[in-house]
Amino acid sequence: MKRLTFVAALFALALGAFAQSTQPVQILEYNGKDSKTPLKGVGLTVNNAGAAMSDDQGLLTLSFRTLKAGDAVVLRRLEKAGYEVFNQEAVEQWTVAPQQTFQLILCRSDRFRALCDQYNQVASESYARQLEKDKARIRAEREAGKLKEAEYQSKLQAVQDQYDEQLENLDLYVEKFARFDLSELSEAEQNIIALVQEGKIDDAILRYEQMNLLGQYQTQSREIKQINSAQDSLSVIRQNKVEARDSIRQIIDFMEGIRQ
Repeated sequence: MKRLTFVAALFALALGAFAQSTQPVQILEYNGKDSKTPLKGVGLTVNNAGAAMSDDQGLLTLSFRTLKAGDAVVLRRLEKAGYEVFNQEAVEQWTVAPQQTFQLILCRSDRFRALCDQYNQVASESYARQLEKDKARIRAEREAGKLKEAEYQSKLQAVQDQYDEQLENLDLYVEKFARFDLSELSEAEQNIIALVQEGKIDDAILRYEQMNLLGQYQTQSREIKQINSAQDSLSVIRQNKVEARDSIRQIIDFMEGIRQ
């Protein structure tokens, strides 16, 4: 009996070293400026884990087969008719964190598209007004005798090309602006949304790019700090691996002793 108890203890010790990593998740519905609310009945599937469904509080737990803390989580499927991921950037950067609940925010697709359409309309009308102003200025220059016909046509084509390029880029930025969480706007984001609503889309894009570059700098700084910290803890990780290996070796030796 003592031998069996000792074997069980050794197995428990070894299995502990290979325990599954889990990830608590809360799924919330985006409600614009109002507080987010838990969303039940959402089916979620990610790589390396079985499917799970959110409860009345929007909570679920993912159990990974081989992923461990710090590994990237890849979303495979989201099952909730009429909804789509709102915090897309956070999902793209999601890593396993067993001690921290990951918030997955969804938005009704019709609501999100309506917001995109609103921003798109404001921006498109602003660009169209600017195009007409530029064309009127160029026509005035020709009527004043400052431009020859070839120069006039060239300038008209240039402002038209600029307008077409602005419209091509618009969808990308409109979706980014629509994903700003109106219930948790930073000061920089508030300024950007105010510019969008005023039709100053180019200024909004410039502010967004500046903010994004600052965010990238801060991210790189955090990652450098994490790397430095990880280097200090490598010896601890190695020691844990050695202990796990030695535990398995003890089980093997003990089982061989029983057979003899």
